[in-house]
Amino acid sequence: MKKTILLLAALMTLTLGWAQKTPKNELNLLKSFLNSQAAKGGTNAEALQITDINNPSTWPGITLNADGSVKSIQWSGKNLAGNLNLNGFKNLTDIDFSGNLLISANLANNPALQNVNLSKNRIMSVNISNCPAVTNLKLNRNHLSTLELAAFPALKSLNIAGNRIVALDVSNIPTLETLNATANGMVELKVEGCTSLKNLYGGSNKLKELEIAGLTSLKNLNLTGNRLQNFYIGNLPSLFTLMIGDNHLDKLAIQNCNMLTDVYAAYNDLTAVSFENCPKLMWLDFEWNDLESFTLTGQSTLQRVNLANNQLNEVNLSFNPNLQYVNVANNELLNSLILDADTNLQQVVGEYDDWGD
Repeated sequence: MKKTILLLAALMTLTLGWAQKTPKNELNLLKSFLNSQAAKGGTNAEALQITDINNPSTWPGITLNADGSVKSIQWSGKNLAGNLNLNGFKNLTDIDFSGNLLISANLANNPALQNVNLSKNRIMSVNISNCPAVTNLKLNRNHLSTLELAAFPALKSLNIAGNRIVALDVSNIPTLETLNATANGMVELKVEGCTSLKNLYGGSNKLKELEIAGLTSLKNLNLTGNRLQNFYIGNLPSLFTLMIGDNHLDKLAIQNCNMLTDVYAAYNDLTAVSFENCPKLMWLDFEWNDLESFTLTGQSTLQRVNLANNQLNEVNLSFNPNLQYVNVANNELLNSLILDADTNLQQVVGEYDDWGD
């Protein structure tokens, strides 16, 4: 009986050992990376305090599947460096190498990969081809100059802020919900057909134009600090916040944005602004433009309007019952400010204190 028990125990040990054996290709690629030089000297393995480089089950931050294949790698902020090659990890679902000093990453041919965080490195090239399950992709604060995005049927969130990508086309990704392309020096951005897009952050670039028609799910749009001139915003029923300050806009027309509450368009060259069918406006900032007149009446939710530092002659903000704050300072030519029936008005900032008398 004792021999039988010992034999069964030995068989179980052998079975478990076989079950946890990492595929050779995955182990070899990981070992190659671990043997590379780390950011502060020594090897990447030493930076991770790995003592047995042949046994991934003992490595910190790594999770294995029952068959021994790699499921997840969480090695953020470990002073790792070099070229990362994770090509062909068939069951890999999540990686986080953020906050290291990687210079390239090859993630091709990973059919189960869903969440990728390679932010805050020095990556100049990345390959994510044949990864159809990727949902969240973070590449912000790297040194990328190009990014090819094709065949990503599940991608919902893409962050490439703080790179050098001058042109980006995501028009083939209808599942995309959030795009952060801030601070790239970008001159071309295509988002047509992104019907699921809710948040678009494209500030601090060099965009002269952007087509956003048909983005019916869009809630937050930030294009501050670009080179936009004429911009029409219409038929965006979900748009909530619009930030387009510090551009070269001379005209702005906003129509049929039923949920829009906040508009920031300061530091432009605006001479004309118009709203049509935008019933929920609350906060408007048009300071430092070239407006000569401004009229917006009958807005039941409007609370704050900043028109300082323009060329205004006349302003009509009457019949806005919830309007609380108006700033018309430094409009030396202003001779007419109409605030009739603004029953909740608390403060008017300007050259005179007798408006409405």
